[in-house]
Amino acid sequence: MFLQLWFQLVRMGMRSLGMHKLRSSLTVLGLVFGVASVVSILAVGEGASHEVQAQIRSLGPDRILLFSKPPQGLQGSDDRLDYGLRNVDLQRIEQLVPELRSIAPSYELDKEVHVEGKTVLAPLVCTTPSFQDIHQLHLVRGRFLTTTDMENRAGVVVLGAKVARELFGSEDPLGRELKIAAGRYVVVGLLRPRASAGATLNDTDRSVFLPLTTGRLRLENVIRIEGAGGKRFECVELHQIGLRTANLERVDEQVAMLKRLLVAEHPLVDYDMTVPFELLRQSENTKRIFSWVLGSIAGISLLVGGIGIMNIMLATVTERTREIGVRRALGAKRWHVMLQFMVETVVLSCAGGVLGLGLGLLIPGLIERAAQMKTVVTPESLILSLGISVLTGVVFGMYPARRAAYMDPIEALRYG
Repeated sequence: MFLQLWFQLVRMGMRSLGMHKLRSSLTVLGLVFGVASVVSILAVGEGASHEVQAQIRSLGPDRILLFSKPPQGLQGSDDRLDYGLRNVDLQRIEQLVPELRSIAPSYELDKEVHVEGKTVLAPLVCTTPSFQDIHQLHLVRGRFLTTTDMENRAGVVVLGAKVARELFGSEDPLGRELKIAAGRYVVVGLLRPRASAGATLNDTDRSVFLPLTTGRLRLENVIRIEGAGGKRFECVELHQIGLRTANLERVDEQVAMLKRLLVAEHPLVDYDMTVPFELLRQSENTKRIFSWVLGSIAGISLLVGGIGIMNIMLATVTERTREIGVRRALGAKRWHVMLQFMVETVVLSCAGGVLGLGLGLLIPGLIERAAQMKTVVTPESLILSLGISVLTGVVFGMYPARRAAYMDPIEALRYG
């Protein structure tokens, strides 16, 4: 009986709306564009946020990265500046910061690399085997630096994809020898090309990696800068210290401990710290706020559509005043009349919502092709848009339905 009543109400509502096809279509159109705008705007916002978060995740949320940087107001002679992270910092971190999975110090120099008459200026990264894990480097052939290389101060190098191509062309560089400064080194590994440099100071595709102990033995850690004022020498013991935590829940505690250790040793702030986990949390908070703002702006379109529904339903109530009077005179209760008009409203809002979802799924694809901008349509945005569409119809249809239900039957029969 209950299902039969609802079936009759829906059938009568469809028939009533079908009598005014143009008016009903224009009413639905307002909701179609409202829902489509909500889905599209949220898809654009989600796509932009997705790209930012992907870049942050590429750094690794369980990483903590320390960098040397020249401080403001650095004390020292005009021709020599000493600043940045030091070996003593590395030792204190290894001894005092708990639950570290790996740690990789490094310092970098730009040097000329020579191979059979070819010379390429490339960044040399003197580091440890943990560098590969912390910075997510992948090999095409060969191996990365090992503990044995560190202990023996071996003359071995690992090449990035671009510098290997510049030095050896299409030839296999493994086992080949190259010259850096006065030393000769054997290529033991070749890295896979990377889409981005990640958190390293230089492009890994153009870098040459060698053991930290070998670099300390054979190469200086002094950078010479020549400018209009003459020569200046900068001495940096470590350009970067990369850390990987064993427990992501303790990142905040470890960051606080690192700050205390570094502040004690560096009165002048000659270092910087990047914590991808914190950046990821900030990005997620920003995304949440951004989604609410964009959704609210797009929701104005749904508000306009809701006002259109109210306007049309009020006109429908006026047109059907005598019909309402007849129904009430034949025994229909107020809730019957109210329910009839609410069903018509819900039919309109559902139709507009479904068509709006279809258009909303189409628009982000067009934006991607036209603007080369990533968009992401989430199930949550579809459910939210359809739900708001139906809710808008119910809220704005309540007043016309109530007005029809509380109409005086005698006055309604006299109307017109």
